[in-house]
Amino acid sequence: MQNIRTENINIHVIGVGGCGGNAVSNMASLCSHENIRFSSVNTDIAALHRCTNHEVVLIGEATTKGYGAGADPDVASNAAIQSKDALVTLIKDADLIIIIAGLGGGTGSGATPILIDLAKESDIDVMCFVTLPFKAEGGKRSDIARNALETIQSKANATLVMSNDSLLSALDETVGLLSAFRHCDTQMHRIVEAIIVMLTNTGYINVDINDFSHILSLEGDTALGVGIAEDDSSLSAALKHALENPLVDKQNIIGAQGVIAQLTCREEPSLAMYEEMLATLQSLVDGPQTLIITGVTLSPELPHFGEVLVIATGVPSKAQNFEQEKNVIPMKQASVPGSSKKDAAYLDIPAFVRLQGRELS
Repeated sequence: MQNIRTENINIHVIGVGGCGGNAVSNMASLCSHENIRFSSVNTDIAALHRCTNHEVVLIGEATTKGYGAGADPDVASNAAIQSKDALVTLIKDADLIIIIAGLGGGTGSGATPILIDLAKESDIDVMCFVTLPFKAEGGKRSDIARNALETIQSKANATLVMSNDSLLSALDETVGLLSAFRHCDTQMHRIVEAIIVMLTNTGYINVDINDFSHILSLEGDTALGVGIAEDDSSLSAALKHALENPLVDKQNIIGAQGVIAQLTCREEPSLAMYEEMLATLQSLVDGPQTLIITGVTLSPELPHFGEVLVIATGVPSKAQNFEQEKNVIPMKQASVPGSSKKDAAYLDIPAFVRLQGRELS
């Protein structure tokens, strides 16, 4: 049985548009955590009727009549603004919002930036997982996706970009279309699940929400992924695999300002293999001044020996080439409550000590 922390951490995963709603439906069917909330937001009421395992919000009904945004981001943006009160109510009390959206159409491209703005006004951290359209879908959808991506990157704390075209190289060419999309959803779910476990389960070494918010506040690019270890000796390999998602261009974390490395294991890892994993991380970062925050949690229900979640932020920015589908994970500094007041020594104090201090105050 998993041990849940006593502090209340509210994580809200929201699908925006048809693609986002489908992804969240798949995630909700896979996720067994009780303290995570799933929602879908759309201008298309028919698409929302297919979201049967989580709550839904129809936006812009007065103008779209529930028939969708007609692949027009401006229509979707106005719909989100019209339904501002409903969206503010939706995200109320969240500590972290993870938005899932497909770019290139109307609702995902147009409503996502508005939702991010509303979250920022409430000082809520936002991570976005977005997919880019197939090149074969044409230049118009590509332009819509590019413009939306630039806006989202400028607003969200972190944005994970996955390309539909990468599905062709990552999977067997005979795989079914819907199966390919489910594979993409599974990859996103694996990362979301690892973040949930890190923030909500009590571990031997905890990464708390303040650690997470501090890392998200670092300006620059970021890398994000989960690697699977089949046995104790493969922890270092799992860490490397976390940065080698075939749906995302290879991620370089050299010079990162901050890194979270969360290890979740079915049973106790050996000290030697844990130390080797951290040494591997140091070599990948190649920066003696990098702030590294580690977490270790035991989860007996895990189907394999262990999982390694890596979140590296403040990576020196590199040029992006949208036309060649260079799918990096950009990181934009965002407002984090109290981050400007944090003393550098704060993060030298172990998480469990800081938690005890808050409980006594």
